[in-house]
Formats: sequence, structure tokens, C-alpha cells
Amino acid sequence: METITSRPLIKAQKFVSKEELMKLVDIYMDRTFDEDMQVIEDTGGIKEFESLLGVEFSQGLKSDEDPSERISHFGSNKKTDKEPPSFWKMCWQIFKDKILITLSVLGFISLVIGATLAEHPEYGWIEGFSILVSVVVIVFVTAINDYQKEKKFFELQSIHKDRQHFTILRDGSYKTIHPDEILVGDILKIDQGCIIPVDGIIIASHHLQVNEASLTGENDNLHKASYEKCIKKIEEYLENNVPGQSSKHDIPSPICISGTNVVEGIGEMLVIAVGENSKEGRIKGLSIGEDENTPLKTKIDNLMNKVSNLAIAISFTSVFILYIRFFIELGVGTAAWDTDDGIRTLIGFVVEGIVILVVAIPEGLPLAVTLTLAYSVKKMQQDHNLVKKIRACEIMGGADTICSDKTGTLTKNEMEVKSFSINSTIYERSELNQLFQNHDDYLGFFKDAISLTTTARIDEDKREIGSKTELAMIKLLNSLGITDYEYIRDYYKGKIIAKNPFSSVRKRSSIIIQYNEDIKRIYVLGASEYILSSCTHTLTPEATINKIKKIQRTKSNKDINEMASEGLRTIGLAFKDLSESDLDQAINIKNYHASLEETDLVLIGIFGIYDPPRDEVQKAIEDCKAASIKVRMVTGDNKATAFSIAKSIGIANKNSLVLSGEEFRKEVEGIVCEKHRTEICECQNTKGNARTDVVGNIERFKEIIDNLDVLARSQPEDKYILVTGLKQLGHVVAVTGDGTNDAPALKKANIGFAMGISGTEMAREAADIILLDDNFSSIVKAVLWGRSIYENIQRFLQFQLSVNLTAVTVAIVGVVSIKSTVLTAVQLLWVNLIMNTFASLALATESPSDSLLTRKPNSPKSSIITKLMLKHIFGQSFLQISIILVMVFAGEWFLPEYGNTSDMSVLVNPDDSSMVRSGRPYHLDGSKDYIDFYDDPDYGPSRHFTYIFNIFVLFQLFNEINSRKIRDEWWIFSNIKKSNFFIPIWLFTFIVQVIMVEFGSIAMSCHQEGLTVEQWFICVAWASSTLAWRFVLLLIPPYKVNDQVNEESNWDSWFHWSSWVITKSWKKLRVFKLIP
Repeated sequence: METITSRPLIKAQKFVSKEELMKLVDIYMDRTFDEDMQVIEDTGGIKEFESLLGVEFSQGLKSDEDPSERISHFGSNKKTDKEPPSFWKMCWQIFKDKILITLSVLGFISLVIGATLAEHPEYGWIEGFSILVSVVVIVFVTAINDYQKEKKFFELQSIHKDRQHFTILRDGSYKTIHPDEILVGDILKIDQGCIIPVDGIIIASHHLQVNEASLTGENDNLHKASYEKCIKKIEEYLENNVPGQSSKHDIPSPICISGTNVVEGIGEMLVIAVGENSKEGRIKGLSIGEDENTPLKTKIDNLMNKVSNLAIAISFTSVFILYIRFFIELGVGTAAWDTDDGIRTLIGFVVEGIVILVVAIPEGLPLAVTLTLAYSVKKMQQDHNLVKKIRACEIMGGADTICSDKTGTLTKNEMEVKSFSINSTIYERSELNQLFQNHDDYLGFFKDAISLTTTARIDEDKREIGSKTELAMIKLLNSLGITDYEYIRDYYKGKIIAKNPFSSVRKRSSIIIQYNEDIKRIYVLGASEYILSSCTHTLTPEATINKIKKIQRTKSNKDINEMASEGLRTIGLAFKDLSESDLDQAINIKNYHASLEETDLVLIGIFGIYDPPRDEVQKAIEDCKAASIKVRMVTGDNKATAFSIAKSIGIANKNSLVLSGEEFRKEVEGIVCEKHRTEICECQNTKGNARTDVVGNIERFKEIIDNLDVLARSQPEDKYILVTGLKQLGHVVAVTGDGTNDAPALKKANIGFAMGISGTEMAREAADIILLDDNFSSIVKAVLWGRSIYENIQRFLQFQLSVNLTAVTVAIVGVVSIKSTVLTAVQLLWVNLIMNTFASLALATESPSDSLLTRKPNSPKSSIITKLMLKHIFGQSFLQISIILVMVFAGEWFLPEYGNTSDMSVLVNPDDSSMVRSGRPYHLDGSKDYIDFYDDPDYGPSRHFTYIFNIFVLFQLFNEINSRKIRDEWWIFSNIKKSNFFIPIWLFTFIVQVIMVEFGSIAMSCHQEGLTVEQWFICVAWASSTLAWRFVLLLIPPYKVNDQVNEESNWDSWFHWSSWVITKSWKKLRVFKLIP
């Protein structure tokens, strides 16, 4: 690897070159101590970058500047996302299937031979041409479906990306833009939870921590600071340490890399590289990821492998039997060799074998999966679920546990201050106006503290911007006639010494300001219990500071519990004045800011903030219970508040266990490495030896988990422990998250839901699904769609396997007995198109019904084919096979001929002129039957086998209606309008079948005159018997019915049952002398 040497950046023409800036980033990545800092220092310091990039740090870029010059020089941040493949490329990919290529080659050979060597070349080419047309139709129809699916997924991913926005400084004021619009030279604001979209240099920061694991794999939070602060840190480090014995991150760096996560703090950075020139862009340009296989697709692949292996064996056996029989007949003299006819016959055998293979292999399964996923993902978006990872749709169908946040998900996130406690006395909201009118000094403390500890605001257009909790306090100020909170913030903007943003671990935020020439003051806002425990004094309404006595502390704690029991969130507000010596002394402590915000505070008051539950959440919780899904609330509120809300919406009851995060961690002993059984281990940084997290005391976890309904005062770590333990016990877990620190739990869970409104970008990036409305009821809709996906695939499977079994069995019997498949190659290809493409559209796109929420989740271990499905698959196949084979071998005795017998092509049974003539090409003994008529253009295909082809296809159409129900439901037409495609596709298929029978003639191996109206009614009557037969099957209970069984045992039962059915059917046919 080439060593990157550090040297000062040189300005080329108007700007420094992009290559110089990219090298600065590379030097940071390869730093051993402070090489990146040396480059900036040798360049002339951070201020020199104003000249190098043509920007003033205090003003940002100018809006009237033409961005094209910067884009031309530095590149654009617009991502060049991979477009979906073109339609023609998809056609080519589908056509590359070996089976389709083989069919095309054989179809072409058949066409050439038929047009040149056949006895009647004027129509001998038609069969070969029909095969080629069928291949083209299959390719085009499949490509259209795949193309539409890819377009939908691409659109959904684009919607997710379009939701991202960042704040930049231009013309001295902040504005929000899409990351695509960020330019080199922009001043970009970054804060907790965001994923940095560009490379940059920090020019201002407060407690900024960045995680670069996505880039380096090292899961450590790195301190980032401005260039000036980093210089000071270097000087301090060198005073106390020996040079050359340092590690690369002993001192902070101002360099931030694209694609990394801000886990704490806030900052502003100068953008130095964008798009493909950023570090993330350069890495992405070197690698292309592969799509991950989903659980359902894995099951489908396993099923297809087993069926395909069986299909190959059947196809090979069929061709082998045809060839053996052909050469035996030549050998014994019952048939004479004719070169042209013999070659055509031998090629025809191969074509028939391949077509059997095409029909037997359930190629429509992957198409059905992609179709139902594409359809469901689009519909889920309408239900406020933006799917990022397709696998999540399927997994939601098996979710049996949901760990949900409270605020904004179970509640409306419409915060309002209901009460306020001052000096151990609770005042209702309506009493505060009168109280503050007589206490101006206290009001001064009150409004300063709120103004400076919050950043929320209400703009001129009445738009609410910022945290809902903070907005509740701002609205309280407004109700008191105080509207100058923005002025207070601006006044102290240049007097801020330090900020410590809210942390879910510390449960507080704080700010230190230079209050006046003599006083530095810290204001602290946070969880009431934490703030109260840090306070030694209280501020009275008269603005005097009194020491908190034991009885008063007890009363304050009682006030907190009283407000919490009413479902109010309790937030404490406090301050402390600092002397110069206090600050100097604290700075020598490693975590100096925390030491200042946790001791000797003066309590200003405690807010009681109400956030009402969502109107629909109680119904959603009831639906989850009916669906056998356990809902647990995980919240940062105290135990009393959390239990009150949980009980009101139906999550908790009097028997529920409510634990705080701290209690929970102690009970289950946190997270440990599975291998080493320690919290910290070698696995974390060892390549190829990834750590597996488990709960420290899983036995204790098992004891408490069933009754644990609420986890209060929790940290993101507690949510991670909860999810880990549940997964250890085999649960399929969905979890919600909105904060940066929720990312590990979102990734750990089977399905992670991030909040689309209140969630951080880091949480959204880690999630599988984004809740666009932050609403719990949308999660229930995701469950509904997840179960619907699974059921739609089962519907399709029930239908397709019935067709497979029937078509293959009939084909094999035909090959063995009459030296030909009952249905011709072209007819079987049409059947294949019906059962693959059309059926997948009709059956795999049905919208879910509410009844799905009354069933248990889909077990990951259960087979996708249930015993009830097997009953209908084999039952319907048995009916169809029986009727079709009886018609093949005895149809000339009961299928009437209504055609004009004076027409040469209308042939009748010699022994019964009211019935059709046999259309079997050969007798059972191998002698010719109808084959000579078939090859004669005056006669062509028989009416007998046209009947059979038509009845076979109509069988599938009526069974398609049956297959909509997979659980022995009696009324098969219920919710038939739930699918927008079923009825139109069913009617379309029926109409095309009519056209093929009536006008297909030789091309479709149908009678020249088609079928008469009377014969059509007979066909429909026979085919519709499958509807009545279903009611007979409903009366037959499958042995030891268990709707979800182990996959292996289900396959064993399937093959056991199929062997039994085939054996019994074979014996019956021999008894009736229908086969030799």
C-alpha cells in the first residue's frame, strides 16, 4: 500500500484541488497520532480554509453564487443509485434460462423439419412455431411482471432517501436542504442521531462523539472537536505523555467521515468532499452488494429444489420410456423406420419431456413471492409503513412480541403542561398565571431556565419545531404572555461556555453560560427523580433559595409520584451558580461537565406533562392480544407514569411486573459474550470471530419475562437486553426506536421499526421499516400484511401443486400407454403460463382480511405447506386425474358430438354416432388409432382431445377459486373482491381459452371447428365439479390435524401420501383395464 505523506494544501486557481482534500481524509484514516492536524497546521490553520474553499465560516456560502462551478471542480453529492434493469435486459436474463433455451432450439428444429421434411409442410411448421411463440410469451409476461416489481422497489427506496434533510449555513442564516444539494464549502450542522453525508472538518462542537464502525469496523465512539480544541488537547497530551507511545485516537481529530454516525453532541463542520469523492463514495464505488435471501424465499428454494429433482427424474423417465418403446417396436417389426417421420418423432419425444419438466417445476413460485412482496410493500406504504428491507414484510407475519416505545407511538406526542410543583407545592395549569403575576423575580429564573435549556420554537407561521416536551414548556411560556424566549437565546448565544445535550443514560441536559461578569451559571433539565436527587436547595416563589430538608424532599418525591400516577411525565428544572474556581476545579476532572450538573443544584420546579394515548391504540393492543402477540412498553418515564399509561391502554394489569431499567439489568445480569461469559471479551476486535451477545442470567430472564409488561426509566441498553433475551428464547421480536442509541436494538430485533417523524437518521438507517406516522396501530397493519404475504404464497402453492401433480401424472400415463402426452407441448406451455404468471397475479395479490389477526403467528420452523393444504392438493388432483384419464381412455363413450357430421373433420364413434371418435394417437397395444387423422389436414386434431384440453384448463380455473381458501373455509367466494386482480385475470384467462379452442386449430392442437356451444356447457359442467368436490373434502378431516408442523415431517407426510395416492390410482386403472 502506498504511504500517504503529509504536506500543506496548496490552492490551485480559485479553489484547492479535490485531490488535495481527499488526501487529507486519507491521512486521517491512516493517522498514528496527529498527522491530519499537522497538514491543517502546515496549511496555515483552519482559517486558511476560508480562502482555499471560498467561504466565510460565520456566513456560509452565498445563495446567489452559481453552484455549477463548485460542482464542476469538487463534484456533486447527488448519489448515482443503481437504476433498475431495463425491460429488454430483463427479457434477456429470463431467456437465458436453460430450459427456455432448450425449448427454443428444439422448437426451431421442429419448425425447420416440419416446413421441409413433413408429409404436409404447409402446416407442419406450425407446432414448432407455436413452441417458439409460447417461449416468447412466457419471456415477455415474466419480464413485464419483474420489471414492474423492480420499479416499485426502486420508487420506495427513493421515497426513503427523499425524506433526508440537513441544516446548512448560507448567507448567515440556517436553512434546510436535501443532502444531494450540499456543496464543498458549505457549513453543515450535525447532531446526535444523524449519519454524516459528506467528509468535513469540525469548526465548532459541544461534546461531539462519532462512531466510525460502519467504515472501520471498530465500534468505539470517537471524540471530535474543532481544530483549536484539538491543538490544545495535543499540547496537554504531550505535557503528560512520552511521544511515540500514543495510539491513533488518544487525541481528538476535527476530521469527520461520510457514512459515520453522530452518537452524542452537536457540531458544525466545513464540507471538504462530497459524492463519489467522499470516503464513503470511494468505498461504495469499489464494491457492489448482493441482495440478501429472505426467509420465505429460502423455504421456497428448498421446496423448488425437492420438486425440481422429482420433476427431472419424471421427465427423464418419460423420455426414456418413449425411446425404449419406439426402438422396441422397430426391433419387433410392429413399426417401420421412416427417416423424416422418425427424426420428427424422436425430437418430439425430447420436446415432450422438456415440456413435462417445464410444467412439473414450480417456476411460478419465485414470481409469486416477488409479486406478493411488491404488492404488499406498496400497500404497506399506504398504511404508513415504509419498508426498507423486504425481508421484514415476511418476518412480521411471524412476530409474537412487540417492544414498543411510549411517547409518540402509543401516545399522541401532543404534550401539555398540566401541573407544576414549586417548593413542594403542586399548582394546576390554571393557577400558574395568578401565581406568576405576584412573583416577577421567580418568573425571571423560570423563563431564563426554560429558554436556555430548550431549543424548540414556534415560528411566525405557527409551525412547531423541535422536541414535543420542550414545546410544551414553550407553550406554557406563551400562555403566561412570555414570547421573548428567542431573544433570551440570542442574547446568551455568545456567552455559552459549554453544552451537554440530553443523554438517555444521564437522563438530563445542561448548559453553562456566562450569566454576568461575576457569575457563570449552569441550567439543568431532566428526569424529575434524577434532578431532585442532585438538588440540595430549592427556589421559592419569592425567589429565595432555601435548603431542602428531609421532610420537604419526601414531600417532593410524593408530588412526583402523585403526578406520575395520573399519567403525567415529570420533568425537573434546576440551576446552580458557579464561581471561577468551581469551573477551574471541575475542568481537571475527566467528566467535568457531569460533575457540575449532578451536585448542589437549586430546584426551580417540576413539570407534570400530559401526553394522551392515541385514540386507536387500545383497539390495536386488543388486536395484538387476539393475534397472540405480546406487547411490552419500554419507556424513559418513571414506573408510576409508565404503569398508569400502560394500564389505560390495555398493556398492563394488576398482575403485571413493572421494572425500572436498573432493576431489570440487575435481575438478568446484563449482556455477556456467549463464548467467554464476560461483558468485555476478545471477540469484539478479532476478525472472523464475531461476538454473540446473550443475557447473563437467562434462567432469571425466563422467570420474569412472561409478566414483564413495562420497562420504565429504561436506557437503550435495557431495550437491547430485552430483545436479546426474547430472541434467545425463540421469540420473533419487533421493536420500535427513535433515538441514536436505539440502533443496536433495532438491528438486533427480527424487525426494527424506526419513527419517521421523531426518529433520528441513525435509527431510521438501522431499521427495517419506517413508521411514517409514528403510530403503533401502523405496526398492527404491518403484522396483517406480513401474515397476508405468507397466506398469499400458500394460496398460490395450493393451486400450483395441484396443477403440477395433475399435469405430470396425466402426461406420464399418456406417455406409458398411448406413446404421447395427453396435452401437446404447446398446450402444456399454455397451462404453464396460466399456473405460473396469471395465477401468481390472481392469488398472490389478495389484500388481508381482519380474520388474520385471530390466528397465531407463523412459526419460523413450520412448513409453508400445511396438512389442510395437502388434503386439498391431493384431493383436487385425485378428482382431476380420475376424470381426465377416464375421458382419455373412455371419452368416446360419453362425450357427445353435436357438430355437423357432414363436415369431414367431424368424426364420430363407429359404434355410437352420437359420441365423439377416439382421439388417442395410438392404441394401448401400440397400433395406430387417430395419429393418421391428426396428420391429415382435412381432419387435424380430434374433438375428443379438444374436449380434454378444454376441461383440463377449466379445471384449473375453477380450482383457482378453491385455492383462495387454505383453512377449510366453507364459503369460497368471501372477500373475493379483496384482490383487484383475481376476477379480471380469471375472466381474461377464460376468454383467451375460448379464443384458443375456437380459433387455435392446429397451432393449439384443437379441432378445426373448436367446440359447439353444447360442448362448452358440458366442459364447464365437468370442470365446475371441482367446486362441489371441495365440499366433499371439507368433510374429510386430515389425520391429526395440526396447521403448523415441522417442515421435515410435513415433507415426509407429503411424499408418503403422494406415494399412496399414486399406487392406489395405478391399481384402479389396471382393474378397469385402462392401462396395460
